[in-house]
Amino acid sequence: MKLNTLRIVRPQVITPAMLVSTNVPENEYVEWNGGASYPLGQRVIVTSAHKVYQSSVAGNVGQSPLTSPLAWAEVGPTNRWKAFDQSNSTQTRAQNFLTYTIRPGQAIHSVAALNLTEATAMRVRVTDPGLGLIYDKTVNLSGQLLNSTWWDWFLGPRTEPKQCIYGDIPSAPAATITVDIAGTQGLAVGVILMGQTRAFSEGIRKGARIGITDYSRKERTEFGDTVLVERPFARRANWSPVLKASEVDAFVDFMAEIRAQPCLWIGSDRYEAMTVYGIYKAFDVLIAYDDISTCDLELEGLT
Repeated sequence: MKLNTLRIVRPQVITPAMLVSTNVPENEYVEWNGGASYPLGQRVIVTSAHKVYQSSVAGNVGQSPLTSPLAWAEVGPTNRWKAFDQSNSTQTRAQNFLTYTIRPGQAIHSVAALNLTEATAMRVRVTDPGLGLIYDKTVNLSGQLLNSTWWDWFLGPRTEPKQCIYGDIPSAPAATITVDIAGTQGLAVGVILMGQTRAFSEGIRKGARIGITDYSRKERTEFGDTVLVERPFARRANWSPVLKASEVDAFVDFMAEIRAQPCLWIGSDRYEAMTVYGIYKAFDVLIAYDDISTCDLELEGLT
C-alpha cells in the first residue's frame, strides 16, 4: 500500500462579504417581523445573521432573536450557509443543482466538498479579474460498482463518492472561485471549504488506522429490548507520518497554530476514509534518527 505525503488544508473562513452569488435561497422559513406574533415552536430566519431561530415562548411579539435569547433559541444557519458552518452533518440542500461564487481575498490551493448526497458532478472555476478564466475542471461523481460482474452491472449496488477534492487550484489572490455541484432531487452537501495546503512528511507509514465514532443511542431496556436511535458520526484516524529533520520544527509550529481549528487532513488519494475533516487530538514526534523522525498523529473528525 503506497500512501501519499500528509497534506493539511487550513480552511478559509467564508464570510457573507465574500459571497458574490449563489442560487441557494434563504427562504426555508418566514423572515422575522417585529410586529408579528409567533407561537411556541415557530421558526423564523434572520437573513442579516443568516440564522434560523425557534420561538421559546407563546405569543412572542417584538422580541428580536438577536437580542432575546430567552424568547428565541438559535437552531443553526440557514440552508444557504450550512455548507460553511464547519459542521459536516448539517447539509445545504438544493434540487438538481447548486452553485456558489466566492471571492476569498487570498490565494487558495485546495477546494473540497464533503458529505455529498446524490451528487453526480462537480465543477470548479477560478476567474482572475485581469487574466480571466484560469482554471476550469469538472469531476464525474457517478456511482461505482463494487464488483465487476454482470449481476452487479444490472442489479448490484453502486457506491457514490461522498467527497470531491481539488488540490491543484492556481494561486490568484484576487480571483473568484465558482463551485457548481449537479445531482438529483436530493442533492446536498455538508461542507464546502477552500484554503491553503501545507504538505509534510516523506509519507505515512503502513499500518494507518481509520474508523468512526458513532454518537447513536444504543441501549437495552430492563426487559432486554434494544433501543436504537441513529445520530451523527465522526471519522477518526491514527497515522504515523515520517518527517524529515528539516521539517520537524515547522510541523510542530504549524500544529500549534491549528490546535483548535478544524482542518482537512488528507493521508491518501486512494481511500476516501483517509481524508478526515476535523481536529487533531494529540501528536507526538519521536526524533528517532539524525535525518528522519516519526510522528504518532491522532485525528478526530467533526460530525
